[in-house]
Amino acid sequence: MSPLTPPGDRPLRADARENVRLILQAAREVFADRGYEVSIEAVARRSGVGMGTVYRHFPSKNALVERVAIDVMIETSAEIRRLSEIEPDPWVVFTRVVRYIAQARSSQLFPVSRRRTTEPGPELVAAREALLTGFADVVTRAQDAGSLRADVTVFDLVLMLNSIPARIPDDETSGPSLDLAGRQLGVLLDGLRSPGGESLPSPGADRRDLDRFFHTRFGL
Repeated sequence: MSPLTPPGDRPLRADARENVRLILQAAREVFADRGYEVSIEAVARRSGVGMGTVYRHFPSKNALVERVAIDVMIETSAEIRRLSEIEPDPWVVFTRVVRYIAQARSSQLFPVSRRRTTEPGPELVAAREALLTGFADVVTRAQDAGSLRADVTVFDLVLMLNSIPARIPDDETSGPSLDLAGRQLGVLLDGLRSPGGESLPSPGADRRDLDRFFHTRFGL
C-alpha cells in the first residue's frame, strides 16, 4: 500500500492523493511540535483542508496517528538498508541507526497513541516486525565485528531507546522545547562500546519483555 493511500481505500484520484499528502505532512509537523495529544482540528488547520476532507481519508485520530507511525517505520527500515549498503564499518552503521531511531522518537513521530481504542492493524504490525528485523541485523553485525558489547540484545536496545525522553511539546505559540536526546544518546553509545566497563545482570531483555512493554505503554 502506498503511504498516500489510507488503509482500506481504493487508489485515489490525483486531487485526493494531494489532499492525503497535505494531511500527512501537516500531521507530522503538528505531532512533532506538540505531541500526539493535539487535536485533529489542528492538523486540518495546518494542512489547509477541511475537517470533512481529513475524516474522509482518516475516519479517526487513531487512523491518522497509525498511518504516520507506519510511514515513519517504513522510512526507518529503508534508512537502515541504505546505511548498511553504503557504510562498511558496522559500528558506524549501528550508531547512525540508533541516532536516526532516537531522532524519530524524539520528534514524537514513532510511538502510536497511548490511548488506543482499537487493536493495531496488520500493516502496522508488519512495519514494526520489518523494522525490528532490520535493527537486529545491524546489532548482530556490530557484535560480530567486536565493536558492540555482546551482552546486550536488540530487545534491550529498543527498551533503552524508548527510555530516552521525547522532546517535550510546548504550547501552540511558543514552539517546541529544546531536544536533549543527543546528550542521552552520547552516554548510551559510550556504554555500549565493546567490551564495556561493567558486567550486566543476566539475562537480557527478550521478545516477551518487549511485547509486554509496547502493549502496556502504547497498546500495541
